[in-house]
Order: sequence, then C-alpha cells, then structure tokens
Amino acid sequence: MQRTRDRALIPTKPYAMPRTPLPQIAVVATRALAERIRALLPRYADQCAIGLIEKTAEQALEGLQAMVKRGEIDAVVAAGRGAALLRDNLPLPVAGIAVSGYDILHALADAQALGSRVTLLSRTELSDTFAHLAPLLKVEVRHQLYQGDHEAQAFLSGLTGQTGTVVIGSSQVVQWARDAGLAAVLLYSPEAVSHALDGALELVRIARLEEAKRERLDVLVESLSEGVVAVGRDGRVESINPALARLIGVAQSWAQGRRWAELAPALSLDIVLKSGEARRDEVVVVGGRTLVTQQLPLLEGGEQVGAVLTLQESAAIERADRKLRAASQRSQFRARYRLEDVLGVSPAISTARQLALRYAGSEASVLILGESGTGKELFAQGIHLASRRADGPFVALNCAAFPEQLLESELFGYEEGAFTGSRRGGKPGLIELADRGTLFLDEIGDMPLPLQTRLLRVLQEREVIRLAGSEPIPVDVRIVAATHAALRQGVAARTFRMDLYYRLAILTLELPRLADRGDDIRLIAESLATDALRRMPASLTPAALVAALLAYSRHYHWPGNVRELQNLVERCATLAASGTPLDRNALATMAPELSDIGDQPAAIPLPAASRSAEAAAALAACGGDRQAAARQLGISRTTLWRLLKAD
Repeated sequence: MQRTRDRALIPTKPYAMPRTPLPQIAVVATRALAERIRALLPRYADQCAIGLIEKTAEQALEGLQAMVKRGEIDAVVAAGRGAALLRDNLPLPVAGIAVSGYDILHALADAQALGSRVTLLSRTELSDTFAHLAPLLKVEVRHQLYQGDHEAQAFLSGLTGQTGTVVIGSSQVVQWARDAGLAAVLLYSPEAVSHALDGALELVRIARLEEAKRERLDVLVESLSEGVVAVGRDGRVESINPALARLIGVAQSWAQGRRWAELAPALSLDIVLKSGEARRDEVVVVGGRTLVTQQLPLLEGGEQVGAVLTLQESAAIERADRKLRAASQRSQFRARYRLEDVLGVSPAISTARQLALRYAGSEASVLILGESGTGKELFAQGIHLASRRADGPFVALNCAAFPEQLLESELFGYEEGAFTGSRRGGKPGLIELADRGTLFLDEIGDMPLPLQTRLLRVLQEREVIRLAGSEPIPVDVRIVAATHAALRQGVAARTFRMDLYYRLAILTLELPRLADRGDDIRLIAESLATDALRRMPASLTPAALVAALLAYSRHYHWPGNVRELQNLVERCATLAASGTPLDRNALATMAPELSDIGDQPAAIPLPAASRSAEAAAALAACGGDRQAAARQLGISRTTLWRLLKAD
C-alpha cells in the first residue's frame, strides 16, 4: 500500500513536455484511470503529445500552473470533481471525462464476471441513469453516494470480507477498494476516455484559431499610428498599443492591469463604463498636444464588458484631410502643359521660358504680365509642373468671370447656412482645394478691393476662413497671378491694394506679343493647322494653309495674339474643308480684320478631287444647266465638262 502511494506521487514526463506544433495535452489521472489512458496513447500519437500526470487534481494543480506559465500545455483532461477544480484554476481548456449510461453498462458487465454483489460508489447522484437502465440489468446493483474521502474509505472497510463483492467507481475509488482487498471495476470506459481526449483536441483547435485571430488583431493594433487602449469593467488596462503608451509616457507592460483613469485622467473612460454610451470626436489636450478621441463600449453577447479608447493627433487628421482633398481633386485640378510645350525660338519667348524655369524653383508668388492671348495660363501651368508642387493640384480662376459675391464663395468657400441656397455641409473654396499646389488667379486686376484684403490675409497667415466660418483652415498654396492691365496704375488709382501688389509681384514675368516673335508665328500657325486639319476632311497640308494665311497678313499686328491666330487658322481650315480656294476674295470674306492685304498672289489650287466635287455641286444647284453652272464657277463649259468627267 505504501509502495502504491509513493508511485502516485512520482512526477511524470508532462512536467518536461517538449513544445511542438502538435497540441500538448496533459491528462491528470490516478492509477486505474492512468492505465486505461496509457493503453490509448498509441492511437493519438500522430494527433497530439499526451503527458500523463499520475496524481490527484489537487496534487497536480501547482505543477500544471507552472507548465501553463511556461507555455508547455494547450489543454488538460481530468475526471469528475478534479476536472471542475482544474477548470476553476487554470486559464486554458479543461475537458472532463464524463460518465454515460454506456459506461455504467460496460462496467456492470465487467463486474458480473467478478462477483454477484455489485456496488456503485460515487460522489454524484446517478439515479436518473439507473432508472433508465434498470429494465436491462440482470443483477442487483447497490448505489452508494459519499461526500468525503474518509466516508468512502470507511464504507469500503465495511465491505471487506463479504464474498462476491465488486465495487464500481472512479479511479480513486478503485484504488481504495483494491487497497482494501476488494474486487473493483473502473467506471470510465475506454470510449469515455477517448471522447474526452477528442474533446480536448477540439478545444485546442478552437483556442488556437482564436489565438491566431487575437495575434492578427494585436499586430494590427500594434502597428497603428493612432493610440488604442482597452479596459475592463473595472477600468483597468487590458490592452494598450505602443503609440498610446508613448503618448502618456509609460511602458506597455507596466500599464497592464493598472487603472486607466489614474494613468491618464484627461482620457478617462469612466463615463462610457457607467453609461454604456459612445462618445465620438471629442477634442482634448494632453501634454500640449491636441487630440481627437473616440470612446466606445466593448460588448460581448450584448453585455458591456469594458470600453475602448482610440485617439489621433489633430495635426495628423489635418494632414490626412489635406491629402484626401488633394487626391479627390487631382483629376479635376491638374496642369497639362509644360514649359517645353511653349512653341517658339525667338529671343523674346526663349528669355521668358528660361525665366519661368528659374521661377519654378522658388516658392515666391509670381505675377505674369501680358496681353490677352499671349499664353499666361500656359506659362502658369508650366511653372507649376516644373516646381516641387507638380504632384499637387493646379487650380485656376478667372477673377473677371464672376460677380463679387460669387467670386468670394468660389475662392474662400462657405459653411452650411452661409447664404440662401448654400450647399448642405458647406463647400471648400478654391484656395483650400489648391492646398499643397498652385492657385492661378487670372485677371487679378479685376478682383474687388474687399476680396483683395481677404486674399492678402491668406498670403500673410497661410490660412483661410470660409464664409460664415469661425475656424481658420491652414493652407499651403503658391499663388501665380496674371493680368493684362497695368497694376501699378491701379495702385496709383487706389483700385488695387499696394500691399497685395507687392505680395504678388515678388517675381514678375512679362510675356511678349505675338507680333514681336518673328518666325514663331509660322511655327505656331503650322502646329495649330495640323490640329485643325486632323479634325476636318481636307487634303490641304498645314504648310500650304499657313502659307496662304500669312501671305495676306505679313504686316498684321495680331492684337489677339496666339488666341487670334488660332481663330484664323480654324477659319482657314473650315474653308479648305469646304473646297473653297484660299484666295484674296475668300480670305477677305472670312478674315476682314486682315486689313493689309497686298498684291493678290496666285490662289492655292484645290486638289482635283475637291474641284470635281465643287463642279458637281454647282451643276446640281443649277438644275443640270451646264452653262449656268460654268458661269457660277467662273470657268468655261469645256473645263466644267472635264471636271465632271474626272469625277
């Protein structure tokens, strides 16, 4: 008997179980049950690593807790009251070996082979199970309940010497009975043990899935730049990420388990814990930093189990907001033309192009001067795309195109309710939309004085206030302005603010008139003609079209500059597409502004196909009368006949 008790106290291998990818199952059982478990070990060799601890649950508890702390086990299997004890004291799954009707029948069958007087000795009441099994039993069975170990041992001592007595019970009961010299049968069948092991494996599988989810969530939370903390119902920290720990100046491990309200009083979650209601978008100041917080209750199964706090620095939110605004407007507000797209090799335009390239390397405001049509916006776009702001928006506004009130709302934006018909939620102005980019203000000389004052403040303070707004919005924007008017005269006449003029004219760029660009006129006209003729079914070449146009405009001063040249090229392309020769009469009709038409050069001959089509059209218009058609075309009947035959 002494030898048996010593064996039960011997530590077994689970206390040094190696950590492997297989689930680690510790089974707590005394001798009789341990023998049954040992017989099942080969069946589970490829499914899990089973460590058998031949002790009572009370004796094994301390060792198991140490193993849990070292991470050496995933689940525990135990029987009866021992399973309940371990479940209450271990933070991992515990599978109990349960007794079923099958186990009782199996044990009774084994007991009948050993004796005729069978006693079931147990701590729990099994009367319901016996009531269902009674009709199947061919032997009388006595069911005896006991409360404590001494009571069970005293009962077994009273059975000593009774012939044919067999005891059915737990592993501990079987051990006591055998120590008393009685025949005994273990109540737990191999199937019950196998079912418990299978249950433990399933619990480990589920626990590992949950652990993997938690690890993924932990990695996500750890990587967040926003601060995050979760507390339990008692307000103590259960989880805190590095960002928030750094913000309040504590170590993550040190903060675990401490009351959050004591660590960061300004960020207390007590109100949410008491009310269960979320508190969103609250602004607090901690350590000189302005923070925006979200406080939410944590719910499990509809019941509040704690609260969570997330926070961001207001500066980070502002940066994100600016990036979102820039991204959303990037496709709408973007520059298309680069400085190398400016055609021309004349000294005047080459100098302007080189100066603009130097200005692109600066952050100072630029004032572009030049007559209408000289390409002021094209140069503004080129400066933007050559600057460090090239990836930002390019926002253009013609100050002469809007009345004062509308110009103000377009430029500065407005809050909801600023005026009748204002958009719900308000609207950002073009200054805001140009953040981190360039704002091009064309015809700046036409901006009303009150708006000049507001624009000056934007340039000085680097912030804008919407109409009906109270909070300034920081902006990082470069201003490029343009005008055809003499702003200095406007300053003298007090129609333009002197301080704004000097803010805008830090860098000035004057663009030459088209008339001062010499051979650039032909170069630009041919480029425009190429585009125009690509859209029209004309066989005339761009060079021929331009030659005809420039032949009648050698001394023309082009007051409309490039824009006027484009207009005349389009007209000539339309004439060519209709089959009309580009002669003196046609150009005089289509371009009367060319007042210096000199000696009439030979008309540019139309291709044969176009002249044939013209002859056929004239004949049709004259109802088939060839003489009338020839008279209308100014040709002989023979020539008309030849053109019709060629068609």
